[in-house]
Amino acid sequence: MKVIGLLSWYEEPAPWLAECVAGLAQICDHLVAVDGPYARFPGATRKPASGSEQADTIARTAAGAGIGCTIHTSREPWWGNEVAKRDWMFRLAMTMAKPGVDWLLRVDADEVFTSVPPDTRQALAETSLDVAEVTMWERGVDDGQDSQFPIRIAFRALPGIHIQQAHYVVTVPGEDGRPRVLVGNDSVHKQELALPLWDVRLEHRTRQRAAMRRAAKDQYYAQLPEIEQVSEL
Repeated sequence: MKVIGLLSWYEEPAPWLAECVAGLAQICDHLVAVDGPYARFPGATRKPASGSEQADTIARTAAGAGIGCTIHTSREPWWGNEVAKRDWMFRLAMTMAKPGVDWLLRVDADEVFTSVPPDTRQALAETSLDVAEVTMWERGVDDGQDSQFPIRIAFRALPGIHIQQAHYVVTVPGEDGRPRVLVGNDSVHKQELALPLWDVRLEHRTRQRAAMRRAAKDQYYAQLPEIEQVSEL
């Protein structure tokens, strides 16, 4: 069994990228890293790629950690925004995965693993479930209140795995022709059971970003009700 990491990044500090990749290397055999802004992200059309220094940081860190690395850099922004970018990552990873055996582990560049127990891979290899959730941890930079909650980021490499409707909705084809929802919206979708890997901790650093970057991200996410709309599948 292989674990393939999926990393989405755009204009990130090199130290953050290095820490993110090093954290992934604790569990992954290979890394698929995809660059580029969402089309609705401020400034996306003026700078549709991050630059060679960041890609080089990812490649060098992966090599130093002893894992393989595939980097994709687009010449245009992701016109389908976050849904299109994440879906491309999954499709690219599936070209090097053994279907039904390997696992895909998705993170963003402002996230880093701070705790990965040594038996995590064994738990993935032994489960009959097709999705796993870890603990997301966010520091209370503004209000001093930390938060922790489960998040589904690990998926068995099943044929047809797909991102649709919204950036967080992950589905695979079902035997009855209807999609199986590995991650969805609780008010609309019926999610499948997940393997609880709550002792795996992933720190989300978005609150630690520079003020200008946080403002740009807030501007993008304010458009999500227009960009992403969920419905029954």
